[in-house]
Amino acid sequence: MKNFLLILLMIGLATVSITGCERAMTEPMMDAVTPPEMMPTDDPEAFAVAFVQAAVDLYKAEGAETTATYYNDPANIEGQWYVFITDANNTYLAHPLAPGFIGRDITKIPGIDGSYIGAEIAMATTEGRWTEYLWPNPETNKLAQKRTWSIRQDGYLFASGYYEPWGPDPATLTLASKDDPVAFTHDFVLAAIARYEFEGLEAAAAYYNDPMNIDGQWYVFITDANDMFVAHAPRPDLVGTDLKNVLGLDGSRMLGAEIAEATGTGHWIEYLGPNPESGMNEMKRTWAIRHDGYLFASGYYKPMAGDSVPVAN
Repeated sequence: MKNFLLILLMIGLATVSITGCERAMTEPMMDAVTPPEMMPTDDPEAFAVAFVQAAVDLYKAEGAETTATYYNDPANIEGQWYVFITDANNTYLAHPLAPGFIGRDITKIPGIDGSYIGAEIAMATTEGRWTEYLWPNPETNKLAQKRTWSIRQDGYLFASGYYEPWGPDPATLTLASKDDPVAFTHDFVLAAIARYEFEGLEAAAAYYNDPMNIDGQWYVFITDANDMFVAHAPRPDLVGTDLKNVLGLDGSRMLGAEIAEATGTGHWIEYLGPNPESGMNEMKRTWAIRHDGYLFASGYYKPMAGDSVPVAN
């Protein structure tokens, strides 16, 4: 029999106490973590610091393996709040929302805009640091401005954060140069999401269905939460059809289904497609991302020898 850990989560404070209750030796002490919903969140910055400190205290008492197991469990996500952990080599040990991150280097994880935001988070020392970036809020399934508190303990990185609404006036957004097509594509899609947040789906769909808003080789296509096209300026015939039914040019690739696999952090996919600027079939790189259930996507073309062929009429 042994004593177990009780971590009291309070604003600005996380303390450890030992109770006299008895448990079997095989039961994990992590069961005794006080439910975070008992804490007030009126001060999200203080809450984030205390939430992370609770993870550090659990690590001090129970070690890295038990702590990682606890915070990898989706049951321990509390609304928008969750803890992620890396080892001293910046390798993810815990991330309940992105289990695919486990074993990966946080410094190589890109942000929504393509920058390596993980490298900034990993700069934390034992004094801790704040990092701000765009990331999907698990409570709303929308992109939001996130503020993450990260701190080192024995080389391990412990982090959590909170979200603030994001929905700028699209007219105020500045796009990257087209000389950097990856960055421009990110910005072009994020501007579409901002338009959706600012004006609503109907207005955003009308805007991106207008051929006047095709910018050279760039255009945005949008689907609803059921993957039905609501906007596609170069192919208005696709509006009202299912993205997942779109095939590659050779008819064998389930191209639309691959694009529809996009999550709230986005993904890239390459395929041969018609370039509205050149009138040729060229290799296209499309970035698609989910926001509020809807899918927003755009891409750029990179013609290479043997890739450019006339579009069939």
